[in-house]
Amino acid sequence: MRTLPAPFDVAPAVYDPLDMVLESISQGVYLLDASNHVTLYNNRLCELLDLPRAFLDTMPTLEEINAYQMQRGDFGPGANLVDHHARDYVLSGGKLSTPERFLRVTRAGRTLEVISRPVPDGGMVRTFADVTNYVQTEAAREKANKLLYVTQEIAMVGGWEIDLRDDLVTWSDQVYQIFDTTPESFTPTTSNTRQLFTPKSWAIVSASYAEANHQPKDHDFEIEMTTLKGRHIWVHSRGYTEWANGRPAKRTAIVQDITERKKTELALFESEARWKLALQSVGDGLWDLQVQSGEEYLSPQLLRMYGYSETNVKFRVNELDGRTHPDDVARMHHDRQAHLDGLTPTYSNEHRIRCKDGSWKWVHSRGMVISRDIRGLPLRMIGTHTDITERKQAEAQVWQQAHFDALTGLPNRRMMQERLTQEIKKCRRDGLQLALLFIDLDHFKEVNDTLGHDRGDLLLLEAGRRIQICLREVDTVARMGGDEFTVIISELADATHLQGILPKLLQTLSASFQLGLDQVFVSASIGVTVYPYDGLEIETLLKNADQALYVAKGAGRNRYSFFTPALQEAARMRAQLTHDLRAALARQEFRVFYQPIVELATGAIHKAEALVRWQHPTRGLISPAEFIPVAESSGLIVDMGEWVFVQAAAQVQAWRANLHPQFQISVNKSPVQFESPNPAHTPWIEQLQARGLPGDCIVVEITEGLLLSTSGGVVEQLLKLRDVGINVSLDDFGTGYSSLSYLQRFDIDFVKIDQSFVRNLVAGSTDLVLCQAIIAMAHALGMKVVAEGVETADQRDLLTAAGCDFAQGYLYSRPVPAGEFEKLFGN
Repeated sequence: MRTLPAPFDVAPAVYDPLDMVLESISQGVYLLDASNHVTLYNNRLCELLDLPRAFLDTMPTLEEINAYQMQRGDFGPGANLVDHHARDYVLSGGKLSTPERFLRVTRAGRTLEVISRPVPDGGMVRTFADVTNYVQTEAAREKANKLLYVTQEIAMVGGWEIDLRDDLVTWSDQVYQIFDTTPESFTPTTSNTRQLFTPKSWAIVSASYAEANHQPKDHDFEIEMTTLKGRHIWVHSRGYTEWANGRPAKRTAIVQDITERKKTELALFESEARWKLALQSVGDGLWDLQVQSGEEYLSPQLLRMYGYSETNVKFRVNELDGRTHPDDVARMHHDRQAHLDGLTPTYSNEHRIRCKDGSWKWVHSRGMVISRDIRGLPLRMIGTHTDITERKQAEAQVWQQAHFDALTGLPNRRMMQERLTQEIKKCRRDGLQLALLFIDLDHFKEVNDTLGHDRGDLLLLEAGRRIQICLREVDTVARMGGDEFTVIISELADATHLQGILPKLLQTLSASFQLGLDQVFVSASIGVTVYPYDGLEIETLLKNADQALYVAKGAGRNRYSFFTPALQEAARMRAQLTHDLRAALARQEFRVFYQPIVELATGAIHKAEALVRWQHPTRGLISPAEFIPVAESSGLIVDMGEWVFVQAAAQVQAWRANLHPQFQISVNKSPVQFESPNPAHTPWIEQLQARGLPGDCIVVEITEGLLLSTSGGVVEQLLKLRDVGINVSLDDFGTGYSSLSYLQRFDIDFVKIDQSFVRNLVAGSTDLVLCQAIIAMAHALGMKVVAEGVETADQRDLLTAAGCDFAQGYLYSRPVPAGEFEKLFGN
């Protein structure tokens, strides 16, 4: 620990630049002496290793440091948080051969690179990657050093006068003190003071007397001397000489004991060698700026960082500044000037520098002013450059992934909302409007399922490109996920501008898409809302656009719909319906009705379809057409469908006992039930077996769209139904996208002709031809046919004549409760 000399013993102090460099580098460091005790460390070390300063100030050995960390569990069980090749070393407490480099993980989860290098005079320097700036205690030390400098400069200690003509030597009291004597015990003369000089220092003094030609009046030198007690000291002598006849006649000098300063300089010199080795280990480049002149020293490591040779280490500060990226210059100058002006404790800035080969490298520049003049103006500033290019590239990649869609490169939901926020601010400021569009690709799922995800990705890429072509550069196209896109059309003077854009979007998205060798057609549904007329907040606009999109899709797709207050009310009703649905099952508000399926050849009724009805406590009986879509979109259909099956299974058990031993009930199963089954539900075949029922007592009705699914889970469920004997019926045949290959693949038992073909069935009609074709095809594939929506005797007779197997419709009965159904059976 350095201490201030006594008054009048003050000598000019020396800055310790490498200690300051130590606190500006990006690694934690400690230095061990030859006996393995910690003699120096920095605060970054405490931060990275979570070591108390009090512990390190006791100068612990390496073994004690390892034991401290081992006891806390810093290295993990069996030192498993340390590189494998260094574990034995750590477990031995540092007694084994020291690995030059290894990695370890801290308890906080930070990975540290540990580098160990021996120092020339014994001991070791060890660095831990990622050191922060100077510790606060160094600031106090710098202040003390400054005080030491000022005190030493103003103190003129000890007077020594030599009269060479009369051979007289006069000392002040302070000089006696310097040479460990007193006026009573020693009388200085030109001859007896000779013993105080070493040979080298006497040669310096003698030379100053021998310059007869120049006859210098002033002298200023630092020499090593010996006190009368034999103690070696350093003395600073400054004064003037009187000359007479070409010979020195008298010399008057002020002498100052600078022994402590010389020791400090020597320690700094030795320390500098160690810290140069440490800096080479951590890989940072060092810079040293003379602020007033602008001259800057760059270390060889820093030059190599930018691809330059080590031949020229001196630059002007503006030369390196000139290689800084134009976008970073202003901020760099601001941060540096703020520190030079004393506004910040340290200088820290991240910027890009152009390398010799023209590439750009990101660096973190840290530094600190280490000396100022008496006016407080900065004189010298030192610091380091750390290469952070990889970190910046990783940050840029993370930002890209967080804000842009990986497939299309378009802004994602997060970026869209950020831009929407900015655009709303601009509209509010400039009195403009903007439109928010939700675009959904119609029939994209069919393309994805039939042609594969690779073709689906190509479709999304091309769709995104086409949407961009229809818009201006100031507009934003974002992909929200799946086949959903969002468009922000900004800077609108009025909404009439949309009348040209919206039809253009529909037209370009309905044109054919060439996906490799496949040509496909899709269309788009678009929901539109306008700021500020439809809403002022982002969440409001997003809800409005979604509601408008819902209407566009429900109206037949391939169209656009503007938001209106009526849509908001409809959305509110849907939300209320969803809320009520969640409670309906627990409140037992659902009912199962049954509609007979009549065998046309005999008129017998041995089959029925189970249809769910909702008896709402306040709205009465709600149509399935209203609540089934809501149940499917909310996922509630899974539990609802399970409940219907349980009711139907119990009913078919009763009717097989009371009505007909082969009675069969058809149960609709939504695609949602196939795609997202509840694992807590018991498989249907197991429930039937528990009741002693065979699989063919139930027919599962599915839609054509389900057959297109590429989900392994859906395919497995369909095939399992076949394997356990549960019949499968294809509902609404002729309205979807299925093909004969799917009918054969899944072994369909029944095909149900959609009522849209039956409704206008008359002799000689196209609908009759289609029905006849469906019946013939189904029979050829071994399937039976059920016609839905039969309401007249003529329709029944035409279907019977065409060979249809079963009929279902109001001609026979509406869907009725089980009790009424039994009465119908009795007739």
